[in-house]
Amino acid sequence: MHHYGIRRYIVTTGLCVNTPADQKNPGVKIATDWMYQNYSETTGDKQKEYEFLSETDLDWTLVRLPLINLTEESFTTEASLTDCKGESISAADLAEFLVLQIEDKTYYRQSPFLYSVK
Repeated sequence: MHHYGIRRYIVTTGLCVNTPADQKNPGVKIATDWMYQNYSETTGDKQKEYEFLSETDLDWTLVRLPLINLTEESFTTEASLTDCKGESISAADLAEFLVLQIEDKTYYRQSPFLYSVK
């Protein structure tokens, strides 16, 4: 990325990535523990990805997601740096958020949870 002058890196992942700012609710903690117990290698890789990004000088955003509903419907969404307060996100809302992140500096070098509010 440095070679080509690329500064912006946006990636999606699940709820199981932990950050120092987290204050995950009991349901999200249970889901995180379940993922580590049942998919330890891939879940560990996602955690390593976050740690690697944290050590770079890139303008990265790692978006943590609940269940993605494959729908074009749009709902009210929220983003939080500490907890996922929703159980899902629509594919349309996720796409809109990701496109906005290309230019929006709000979540540079951060890992927001993104979810629908119903």
